[in-house]
Amino acid sequence: MNSMRILCTLLLAFVVLTAAGCRPEGERCRKCGMLVDQYPRWIAGLTNAEGKEERFCCERCLFAHWRSPLGAGCRDAWVTEYYQQKRLPVADVLFVMGSDVTGPMGKALVPVSGRDAAEQFLKEHHGARILTADEITSELLRVVAGKPAGAQR
Repeated sequence: MNSMRILCTLLLAFVVLTAAGCRPEGERCRKCGMLVDQYPRWIAGLTNAEGKEERFCCERCLFAHWRSPLGAGCRDAWVTEYYQQKRLPVADVLFVMGSDVTGPMGKALVPVSGRDAAEQFLKEHHGARILTADEITSELLRVVAGKPAGAQR
């Protein structure tokens, strides 16, 4: 009987600890709610109108937020560059659209530093187009996501 009680206690402890582990803790993407640190190769961010940093799971969520009314007044946007894995301002990278590389949200706008590196990435990963941050619009984001032109979220 005593061994049965010990077994039940251990089983109960296992269930409680497992359930607690099923609730991931951490910072969530400002746009989609995914855990930001789950995809460190893709983290992006900006400073909001109140001067606080907001982080995103990837470049697509960053731009979707920044190009929406919620992004009004945001500044200092940055992404994690694909090869160097460094945080760089969006103005310092080019974005390759249509490649075979996917990010946390699926099809990615892969941030690459320098024209030569972007062109090489485009060739190696079957990309379709190289863009600057200024060329990434809400409409383009819908196309990347595979939504019909003019579709709203």
